[in-house]
Amino acid sequence: MTKLAVLVSIAAISLGVQMSAAVADELPTFDVRKNCKADVQADSTAGTVTSCLADEQNARTTLVSQWTQFAPESRTKCTKMVSDIAGSQSYVELLTCLQMAKDVKTLPKE
Repeated sequence: MTKLAVLVSIAAISLGVQMSAAVADELPTFDVRKNCKADVQADSTAGTVTSCLADEQNARTTLVSQWTQFAPESRTKCTKMVSDIAGSQSYVELLTCLQMAKDVKTLPKE
């Protein structure tokens, strides 16, 4: 019975690692219309839904062209953070997170 439990645990861990890798391999798809509408309604200085959607599309275009330039662990971490239920599912926020993670890695060590 113990051998079976160990094998099941190893399989579960292996599957989790593969799923994390899959998250990092592909740019997620977000429904930004809902978030743009909510942002504009919540903050009168946020601009218009149209400008929000344009910002999101520009960020997505940048992400498509630069996705593989970001470290896989950063892609996984940032995607999970932005895709979280409480997250806003925003390409702008995903791009910002990835750029910040890249900047932190390139800082000179003291």
